[in-house]
Amino acid sequence: MEQKNQNIKLVGLLAVLVFSLFTLRIAQLSIYKTSNGQDLTSYSETIQERSSITQARRGTIFDKNGQPIAMDTTSYSLFAILRNADEKMIVKDYDYTAKELSKYIDLSRDELLHLLLNPDVDQIEFGLAGKNLSREVKEQIEAANLPGIFLYSETIRQYINDVYSSHLIGFATPLLSDTEFGEAEILSGQIGIEVAFNEQLSGAKNYQGQQKQDYLLGEDIYLTLDSRLQNHLEDLLTDAETIYQPKEMGAYLVELPTGKLLAASQRPTFNLNTRDGIDKEWRNLLVEEAFEPGSTVKILTMSLAYDNKIFNDKEKFHSGSIEVYDKIIKDHNVVGWGDIPFAEALPRSSNTGMVTLAKRLGDEKWVELLGKFRFGTSTASQLNNENEGKFTFDGAVSRYMSSFGQAFLATPMQLLQAYSSVGNNGTMVKVQYIEGAGNQKEQYKTINLGSPISKAAANYVLGLMVDTVEKDYGTAKAFKTPLVKVAAKTGTAEIANEAGTGYLTGENDYLHSVVAFFPAEKPQYMMYLFMKQPTNTNGLIGSQILAKIFHPFLEKILVNQ
Repeated sequence: MEQKNQNIKLVGLLAVLVFSLFTLRIAQLSIYKTSNGQDLTSYSETIQERSSITQARRGTIFDKNGQPIAMDTTSYSLFAILRNADEKMIVKDYDYTAKELSKYIDLSRDELLHLLLNPDVDQIEFGLAGKNLSREVKEQIEAANLPGIFLYSETIRQYINDVYSSHLIGFATPLLSDTEFGEAEILSGQIGIEVAFNEQLSGAKNYQGQQKQDYLLGEDIYLTLDSRLQNHLEDLLTDAETIYQPKEMGAYLVELPTGKLLAASQRPTFNLNTRDGIDKEWRNLLVEEAFEPGSTVKILTMSLAYDNKIFNDKEKFHSGSIEVYDKIIKDHNVVGWGDIPFAEALPRSSNTGMVTLAKRLGDEKWVELLGKFRFGTSTASQLNNENEGKFTFDGAVSRYMSSFGQAFLATPMQLLQAYSSVGNNGTMVKVQYIEGAGNQKEQYKTINLGSPISKAAANYVLGLMVDTVEKDYGTAKAFKTPLVKVAAKTGTAEIANEAGTGYLTGENDYLHSVVAFFPAEKPQYMMYLFMKQPTNTNGLIGSQILAKIFHPFLEKILVNQ
């Protein structure tokens, strides 16, 4: 993984280098009007006689309501020629020039004068203060008519919000590309949707075969994300990260009947415009992070057990611990609750209850049934570097452990799709984030991934999830609200020791998660939250911390309806 991050950083460094060289080249061409001895004034007339791409417009990325998320914009950068050029093109009065420029850029007269009096260079730029200037500032500087002061334009990718599902959206940087008709400055996607749909956004897909074109015109893309919800979720995760300082955290909201991804956020994240924070985490955790999901998987175990008629509500099992070959599997309450009915196994989050049910099916049959939820296979998200997870086992014990969410690895995207069957009358739906593209804004089609469980099983387990929230013995009581009936299941998974065998044993070495459906009577939404290794719990358990995010976000969702 470290090698992968280094490779990505190297690509980013090369992109910056190419862009810097391109910027200097543009400055040279605009100032001296020559290239390799060729008079560009006459050469441009020749260029006009044949078809060439003179500009490129990358497609805009919109949210579901047509609000822009990412778009092209033109900015201007400032430079000065100090010497070794035509007299008409060099700075004349250093003091006056510094005084005037200080009115328009964020440098003082003295700072500007220090730069202009540099005896070692022929021309200078003005750092960040002289970059990304607006058209208004450009026109003001030009109106000042300062000899030796010039501006050049560049197309940059502007993101409306600095932090907005950053790893899913990704970013694009400008590169100089050769085409059969000439050179074009093209914004090229680096990660996320920007790179996954680079052909459409850049216009390269539609360019093929066209013989005459002044612009490389990219397609617009419309996402399923709702900006009102997304921005609120970002604020909530920022607050939670500040307070609890987890190693990782993710939050995802899905519209259940359709599979539309309405909001997606993670921590660590980064600033889309400045890239600040990208070095902390390059991966989109939605599809690139695979972990042992823990007890949220028990909603699938209970669903399969119901469909295979291997228990009844009133039948009791012995809780606390259970022997599986040479391993003793225990409940989180290691002494158990005595003999309890299977109807309480899910609300109490009993590991022994899940293993007891899986043993009635047999380890191989059990894994065959769990495989119906498509663990260990790609979700075909179209996003780069998707992790397929791991759904292979080294023996019967590990197969039985999967019944309570250990011994296999899944991504949040895989879990969202599997869990959708419980909230969606037994039918799995594909989680999608593209609403439409090009001139057809609304091209969305719900994709049915099959029915691994029956409608009766889904409704039965939803009822148990309501008990998990509302019963005194339920583990998800923190998610109860007077606003709407919630069906939820929490999870507290151990974290495998990457440096050796077994699991980490630190006080906070857990992955806390919850999957929630609401309204429970007829679910319209599914939310999945996870938080890995919080540093400061402030005296709260994992589910209580996640509830601090869930409740205000739920209110926002209900207000938006």
